[in-house]
Amino acid sequence: MRKLTKLTLLSAVFALSMSATAYAGQWQQDSTGWWWQEDDGTYPQNTWKWLDGNGDGVAECYYFDSVGYMASSTYIDGYQVDGNGCWVQNGQVQTQTAAAESDAMKALRAATEKSQALTSMDTDYLMNMQVSMQGVTMDMNMTGNMKLKNAYTDQMQFIMTMNMSLLGESISMDYFYTDGWCYYNTEGQKYKMAMDMTTAMNNAQAASLVSSDQLAYIKDASTAVNADGSTTIYFTADGETLTDMVQSVLGSMGTDYTSMMDQISMDVYKGELTVDTAGNITQEKALMDMTVNYDGTPMTYHMYMECNIKNPGQPVDFALPSTDGYTDIAQMQAQ
Repeated sequence: MRKLTKLTLLSAVFALSMSATAYAGQWQQDSTGWWWQEDDGTYPQNTWKWLDGNGDGVAECYYFDSVGYMASSTYIDGYQVDGNGCWVQNGQVQTQTAAAESDAMKALRAATEKSQALTSMDTDYLMNMQVSMQGVTMDMNMTGNMKLKNAYTDQMQFIMTMNMSLLGESISMDYFYTDGWCYYNTEGQKYKMAMDMTTAMNNAQAASLVSSDQLAYIKDASTAVNADGSTTIYFTADGETLTDMVQSVLGSMGTDYTSMMDQISMDVYKGELTVDTAGNITQEKALMDMTVNYDGTPMTYHMYMECNIKNPGQPVDFALPSTDGYTDIAQMQAQ
């Protein structure tokens, strides 16, 4: 049963990835300085990085130190960075200009950038999956809902509910965040994990493939206008990039899942986004193939996922379950 539970939670990661509104990487600041936070929660360290932080199509080059802070008004390995952290030569900021985007990529960028402005979300999703292992194929189905409100504030909350069926068994899971804690309830097994708001937001929005700073990894984009005036954007994605993003999500779920990070390989990802006449994403679809080397046994997954976003841009309200009866996972690991 423990192996089955891990399998279902792994599947939930991908449903979470598909159902999330995209939020791009962005600059962050505290009393020490500035750093760049990717949409998966990671940040560059001990490296130079070209960034178009203001979305003007022109990237500047920055250096980030061993703990991730941007260097400024100094020299790094003989290269000068100015007060804004930009690499300069002979007093001139060095830049890179992105190649011209196709109309399909422009449409995709516009849709995802509009999604970034949303502070709430209400999404229904479904997933149908076939898992093959040692010559045996199993079917799994999952339906659920994800709600988010007050994004980027101290009052931010989200909840994800899942109902799964596998091998004749039904399994349910609730996953929610409030007041600095994430709470997990799988078939009555309850535990909680302390989590800051930024990390929680990355979990709520984690691994969405179409965040605007990652469009370079999307391939073969095209569009079609539908009879109702909406537009569907079709694309494929780089499997290696998606593998890295899923591993980041697993890494945020605690040590029980961190060990699975290096055992996942993404093979195929084909996606669709439907955008209404106001530019809001109303539906997402994905077809995905992956391989998981689980306990030394390769398991292949073939998945179809569909998400339907309800009234995008409108306020969302919901009540969370009671937080009573949850065990702190840090205490469990200390035992």
